[in-house]
Amino acid sequence: MIEKIMNEPQPLPRKVPDYMRQKGGLWYWTGAMVMIAFFYELLTGIILLFYYQPSNAYASTESFLNIPYGTIILTTHLYGAYVMIGLVYLHLLRNLFVGSYKKPREMQWITGLLLLVLTLAVAFFGYSMSGDVLSSDATDVGRGIANGFPVIGSYLSSIFFGTGTSITLFSRLEGWHIILAGSILVLFAAHFFLSEYNTIMPSPKENSYRVPAVDTEKSSYKPWYPYNLLYMAEISFFTLSIIFIIPSVLALLPNVPALFSPFPQVAATSPLASSVPPYPPWFLLFVYKELDFQISASIGPFWAVVFFTGLPLIYLLLVPYVDRSYTLKISRRAVIVYTGILGLFYYIGLSVWGALRPGVPISNLLAFAFFALPMVITVPLVYLAIGKIERSKSENSGNLWKIYSMLPITGFLSVLTGIVLYESLVTKDPYYYVALVVLIVLIALSALYIYGWIYGIRKTEKVEMMSGKWHVVFGSIYAFIAVFIISIISSFPPTVIKYQALYGIGMGIILILSAAFIKLYRSYVFKE
Repeated sequence: MIEKIMNEPQPLPRKVPDYMRQKGGLWYWTGAMVMIAFFYELLTGIILLFYYQPSNAYASTESFLNIPYGTIILTTHLYGAYVMIGLVYLHLLRNLFVGSYKKPREMQWITGLLLLVLTLAVAFFGYSMSGDVLSSDATDVGRGIANGFPVIGSYLSSIFFGTGTSITLFSRLEGWHIILAGSILVLFAAHFFLSEYNTIMPSPKENSYRVPAVDTEKSSYKPWYPYNLLYMAEISFFTLSIIFIIPSVLALLPNVPALFSPFPQVAATSPLASSVPPYPPWFLLFVYKELDFQISASIGPFWAVVFFTGLPLIYLLLVPYVDRSYTLKISRRAVIVYTGILGLFYYIGLSVWGALRPGVPISNLLAFAFFALPMVITVPLVYLAIGKIERSKSENSGNLWKIYSMLPITGFLSVLTGIVLYESLVTKDPYYYVALVVLIVLIALSALYIYGWIYGIRKTEKVEMMSGKWHVVFGSIYAFIAVFIISIISSFPPTVIKYQALYGIGMGIILILSAAFIKLYRSYVFKE
């Protein structure tokens, strides 16, 4: 492969077809959104490192909230990591279902999975650096897993978590956080180079759903500048707006659960520490819940992680070599689709279970039922969906991966609705009624999406474009709102948490308006 790359250099960056920048084309750019979130993490992470003190981890983290705009930097760094992890999962899930792991993208798929592992690892070490009670719980579990490694377990534990003193622990956490972030940067460069060399994966219809799906530049393709550059700016502003708005809204809300709070919890040595549930980071809830199985206590935490997490990871790494077929039709890759849905089901299920019942032991019988029942139920669901799509027109076959992604989500929304309904009847708490209404609405929307994707929602070929005067009107409105928000938030004191949260919301809205303004410009000038 290296010899081929050296002998057949490709232009960077590549031109891409117009449909990648049009409605529905955002799915092709989830990798770019991951990159945007990662670079934001690098920027805010460097600023945080200037103030972080391993010898006084908790106090230095708390004091950062009191420096100008410290709350925004700290909370958006935390939720920037969360957004990045969510986008990586979304990117991999989509690529699994559309067959992007197939020839010639085997190494690209493998580097993507390794990037997921590194991202979770760097997030774990960063999460544990705060010194609060949740970071203490996380490092205790991590130390137990490391100690379980045969022969050299204690040695690995000292490498990752220090020799038992506070300063060695937080020095190790800081060091590994930086090392792994640098490793992500290097591996991401390799992944990006492979993606450019292999070309974007075109719409399956372009290659008649056959492998290898390689895009060949056509004379009709627009140049990277300004077409793709402006589109990249648009999705960059959109991604950053999410990173700003979510933690800023949570910072204003009272009694946010510790699992989602953008702020550090109480110190591990505080008398109040016992009142905080032993939550791990949400992105590792599934791993921690696996350790609550009775069988995990028998074989030890290390082997439990190897069995429940390591083996599925190895399977995913081998997927390009397990599925050697030449078809990209999702209905012809039933086994891969089936295991993908099961994996998503287990991931969501264990995560929700871990959030609702952290640290509660699970009997072997209940664990068996959790794994066995979805395994049986998913088979007819997959084949029913495949049969329906096969009997429908080919234009709807691209919706299969969306259907498969939504099925386990809808199932767990239904389970949560049942739990909330029970709690609302028992406690009469109005908050449960609000949650119940929200869940019912989400289930209804999910069901409508699945129905629409299965039976097909025809799209009109011709989209009516706004006239030039309306572009000017909307652009002026966006600009006026942005200037108005800037005039308001610029007067907020930069060290008061409440006003910093409002400042973050204002910045998020300005970023959304910036993305909308670029969208207007592209619509008017490029007709996209």
